[in-house]
Amino acid sequence: MMLMRTLLIILPFFLGAISAAADPMGAPAPFSLEQLLKRAWEHNTDVAVARWRVDGARAQLKEARAAYVLPRLRLESFGGLIPDAEGDIFNPPGDTSGVRPLGPFVQAEFQFIQPLYTFGQLANLNVAASAGVDVERAELAESRLQVAAQVKELYYGVLLAQDLSDLAGRLRGELEKWESQVSFDDPDIPLSAPYKLRLALIELGNREREVVDALALARAALAWKVGLDEKAPYTLVESWLAPVNADVPSIDALLESAIAHRPDWQKLLAGIAARSAQEQAARSAYYPQVFLVGGLRYANAPGRTDQHNPFVKDEYNLFSGAVAIGLRQSFEWGMLGAQVDRARSKRLQLEARRQTAMQAIRLEIEAAHGEFQRSQQKIEGALEARNLVREWVQIAREDFDLDPSQIKELVSAFEALAGSEETYYRTIFDHNIALAHLEQVVGVSLADTGEAP
Repeated sequence: MMLMRTLLIILPFFLGAISAAADPMGAPAPFSLEQLLKRAWEHNTDVAVARWRVDGARAQLKEARAAYVLPRLRLESFGGLIPDAEGDIFNPPGDTSGVRPLGPFVQAEFQFIQPLYTFGQLANLNVAASAGVDVERAELAESRLQVAAQVKELYYGVLLAQDLSDLAGRLRGELEKWESQVSFDDPDIPLSAPYKLRLALIELGNREREVVDALALARAALAWKVGLDEKAPYTLVESWLAPVNADVPSIDALLESAIAHRPDWQKLLAGIAARSAQEQAARSAYYPQVFLVGGLRYANAPGRTDQHNPFVKDEYNLFSGAVAIGLRQSFEWGMLGAQVDRARSKRLQLEARRQTAMQAIRLEIEAAHGEFQRSQQKIEGALEARNLVREWVQIAREDFDLDPSQIKELVSAFEALAGSEETYYRTIFDHNIALAHLEQVVGVSLADTGEAP
């Protein structure tokens, strides 16, 4: 069973721990399933990682959008000391030794580049980055669905363990009341009756201890999954396990809902859009890029004569600026073609998945829908068997009151009651898990509460 496998995996880490959240007065605060789901989405590591990946994709989109307006806008400035130099080419300094007084200087350069037309390259990169955000959002939604399914399984597992623990305690208590009435000295009591009654009590005691241990482990696992304090007790709003009411439509309607909401399908579509945009951006690299470029340069050195002759280069006293239209063209046809082929290959990989994904989704929905339908039928059968056994127990009680020799029949009835009650509870658990699995496959909640899965 999936629940038992989950519990066994985390047993070494959480055995004996019971997590909790208490109110200011010290009483355990009851948690509903919806509250536990919200806590899990806030504290689960996988969800947190997916959430940060969304932020990273948004940063890439911001970077792509920034390439539209002044992608290069820089100011560089520095200063220092240089030898003074008074004069010009016609009247050079008399001291040619190079050992002259030092004076300050400062230089600054401002540059900008503004793309004008890139033949769709920037636009496609922006589309790819936007689709990348959608991919990560779908990944986040998928992580939330997976965590929700795990929390639901643990939540229903706690309720199941509680019910089984209460059942074992009730049955053991009732049988113990009759133990004193059954003795070997009573000639009306069959000789094997006391043995059978005692064996039934031992079996119920062992079963009760197993269920108590399973309950403690299930509570610890649920607390760990939703990020509760491990040292304080907690309670659940629901006191017992009950079938979750759900309005489940036809398979075709479920398929339409899955196409509209299922995260992995949305991620696939967004991935195809991103790869297509990247392919188009790679193709745009074949064409030239037209841009506007310009800047200003300024330098000043008070200890050096400013040279006004345009044919004399002076890097320490100047002020100039320019604006021009530029064109950049790459002729690396081999490398550009390889980039296009690589981008097209990635797009075709996702396109190939899309061709079979729809059929796979339908098969998953059909399997989950069939499992849910069978779980409903099993509940009806288990309920009928439960009612029949209860009638049997009632008759066995009345017969025992009239004739103590019927103790063996009473013990048999209680053994059957224990089995039918446990089967009924486990059938409800399987029904709720089947519904949770169907919700995960479809991507939306089907329960009457209308809460997100």
